[in-house]
Amino acid sequence: MKKWVQNYILFVIMFLLGLFQAVSGFLLWLVIPGGHRGFGIGRGAQLTDTNILWSRFTWIELHDWVAVALVVMLIIHIIRHRKWVVYATRKVFSPR
Repeated sequence: MKKWVQNYILFVIMFLLGLFQAVSGFLLWLVIPGGHRGFGIGRGAQLTDTNILWSRFTWIELHDWVAVALVVMLIIHIIRHRKWVVYATRKVFSPR
């Protein structure tokens, strides 16, 4: 497989993982909050019965594991482009 195809696949995977992180973070923050902030229903109330596809606990687990996968993809991305990173860093910090 050509290098540009591998880079494209890596980009698509990273994009989808990042999109999932954004959506799940938004859901956990605003749509299915844990209840510890109140949100007008009394301090300490739990909203554990609110489900959107999965329970809040499952969303948290998915959010955490997708974050780990995204970090792994980021490390692979940096390793694959290390020559460019070194070149660009030298160019930016070289005396003119």
